[in-house]
Amino acid sequence: MIAEVDLQLHQCLGELIDNALDELVEASAEKPTLEPRIDISLPTSSAVTKSSEISVGDNGRGMSPEQLQDALSAGTSGKQRFGSLGLFGMGFNIATARLGTMTEVRTGREGDGQWVIAAIDIPAMQRQSTYEVPLRYEDKAREEHGTLVTVTRLREDMVTRLRSTRAIKETMGHLGRIYTYMLRDPQGDHSGAELMRGANQRLYVNRRPVSPHLPCIWDPSRSVTYKGGEVTAATDIDFRLTNAFACMNCGRWYTSAYDKCVECESVDIEERERRIWGWLGIQRYADKSDFGLTFLRHGRAITYQDKSLFGWETPDGDFELEYPIELGMGRIVGEIHLDHAPVNVRKNNFDTSSQEWRFMVEKVRGPEPLRPQYAKRLVGHENISPMSRFFNAYRENKPGLRYLVPGNGESSIHEAAKSWGVKFRNGDPEYLTDEKWYEAAADHDRIKNGPPPPPPLPDDDDGWLDEEGLSHLGNDDQDSSGASGEEREADEPEPIKPETEEERFARYQAAATLLPDTDREVRIGNSQPVLRVYVTSGVELTRDGQKQPYAIRIVAGEIEIYVDRGTTLIAHYGWSPMNVALVCAAPQLKNVYSVDGPIDQLVTSILEQFPDRRVDAAAVRARADSLLDDMRERLAELVSKDSSTYWSTLSSESRRAAEVNAVSIAPDVNWSGAVVNGEFARFLSAQGIHDLVTNSPRLVLDGALFRTTYASLGEDTQADQVARLGALLADLRRMAAGSPALQTLELGRLLLTADLLDAEIVSA
Repeated sequence: MIAEVDLQLHQCLGELIDNALDELVEASAEKPTLEPRIDISLPTSSAVTKSSEISVGDNGRGMSPEQLQDALSAGTSGKQRFGSLGLFGMGFNIATARLGTMTEVRTGREGDGQWVIAAIDIPAMQRQSTYEVPLRYEDKAREEHGTLVTVTRLREDMVTRLRSTRAIKETMGHLGRIYTYMLRDPQGDHSGAELMRGANQRLYVNRRPVSPHLPCIWDPSRSVTYKGGEVTAATDIDFRLTNAFACMNCGRWYTSAYDKCVECESVDIEERERRIWGWLGIQRYADKSDFGLTFLRHGRAITYQDKSLFGWETPDGDFELEYPIELGMGRIVGEIHLDHAPVNVRKNNFDTSSQEWRFMVEKVRGPEPLRPQYAKRLVGHENISPMSRFFNAYRENKPGLRYLVPGNGESSIHEAAKSWGVKFRNGDPEYLTDEKWYEAAADHDRIKNGPPPPPPLPDDDDGWLDEEGLSHLGNDDQDSSGASGEEREADEPEPIKPETEEERFARYQAAATLLPDTDREVRIGNSQPVLRVYVTSGVELTRDGQKQPYAIRIVAGEIEIYVDRGTTLIAHYGWSPMNVALVCAAPQLKNVYSVDGPIDQLVTSILEQFPDRRVDAAAVRARADSLLDDMRERLAELVSKDSSTYWSTLSSESRRAAEVNAVSIAPDVNWSGAVVNGEFARFLSAQGIHDLVTNSPRLVLDGALFRTTYASLGEDTQADQVARLGALLADLRRMAAGSPALQTLELGRLLLTADLLDAEIVSA
């Protein structure tokens, strides 16, 4: 019957690994010089048969004959349950029987002269109707020690699984996720290593090390500003609870001391520490599924990428998903250790109905909604939990340093950032720290906003001499005739050396910013060169002495294209640097790489390899929603001071739209109260904001909601300002409607409108 329990290959191995890790942790504490390791042997796909072997071995202390007998007894445990990853007994028997019908356990202690061996033959047990397993012994060297579990007569479904060419790789991937904490080096070179900690254990499959699935988080030294304070990109979680009493046999907890466990009648009850600890962090890339929290028990991941804390349980018991809100892409990750919370027998979930789990949710996520305005309306105060602070500070995926999102000067580069994450997990040294992502976020700001102003020139200490007509006293390198030392020494001027191509492009690069999503291989015809596109400022790009908008160099499989940010196509027509680079360089690329077909086909084929640069209706709608959220947040502060004035400015259509929006978000909303206290502003449509600008510009311009100057201008200029901002808001209304039928050029224009509006909004 136990062989019918539905466990996958990696779950069966996990039961055996748990037992080995428990032993190695204790053995390492007893003998610090021990180099602990677990070795798994799996048959390869080309050689697997029913008679193949699966083995799991460790170099722990080993067991005596008595310890082995107890350890293998189903329904009992040869060691204390509390504080352990695994359980010999039932867990061991389920796992091995699920793999095959014949299991041999070989174990021995240092100093003993024999291995102790037990052979568990399930068909023989069935034939003989006995559970007795006699032990046998073999000689060994006294310095040898450890335990080896070998399973053969493999079950048919395991043989089928192992015959897959991807079985071993996928199994190692699963184990890397489950045991990421146990395998992690707390002194590693990756960002956040010290915060994430780890046990630095060693696990091998067919002599290849299993790598921990490292969380790709921003360094804890990075931060963004939220409500006037700094919110670090990774933070420690540590809630120490009052001690309680645990049954060391079955694991049941008691709030007060008991003489005997009511569950298993054991008298082995001890007072133990209870603690919720771990960390929360922001991933360096956003994804629609690759994010969430890992919950662990004694270092083993029980659930992975859990998203249950991103929702809110309403008073009616319904579940509302609150995160992610923008493009459906999330970045919040973390690890929460719950060593005192119960898990199910398959170790794939905690008991979420338990008091221990619900208390953790209250501490880490908080009982209120994550959305501050929603929480204020429902319970009168904001959620102040660690999760809520992360949610609000990093809720948006706007490119740049404001939210720590890599960009290319035009948009977020989610696909490129994810590809860097793959390199991070493959151990590429250039990607272990967050520098690549941080530079891409900073470069986005530089490309979009232009270079920072040059530093002021140093003060001229001799300027007063010039003013007094005594400038000759301030130059120690002049003789009485006024000639400088250099003029006296130079008989002839130095000949001017022509600039080499290397020097010219080095000069360009010194004044350039790399587009972050370039610096990668692209397919051009039958070749795959590395493409880098730079935006230059303050340097003149030339060819044969003539100024030009771009410069290109192709050397040894690498393409460098430099584009002047001041060129007419960018400065006056809104072209992106990437588009200028490709259009200008396409004829030369076509010739060098012998590409057939028209120029536009070549440009299109290259752009198709940059999915982050694609413009579609979903991206435009998401940007509109983000802008509206920013405006509503700021408006809520303004309107609360004089709600009736703002409300009276709105048209009847805008009032009705705000009411409908409020009811759709919160069916139990007190709308009349929201009108009185100003909360209605959180539900205004783009048309409602348009009404405020056109009907009462003094309420929202001059740094109130928008930076646009108004009051100090003449009447005609005031009208121009209102018309300009009104046109932008009319575009925002179209963006929020999300029409998929718009052409790409129109979508691109709307995104430019979004940039203009974004620059106008005063931060809340």
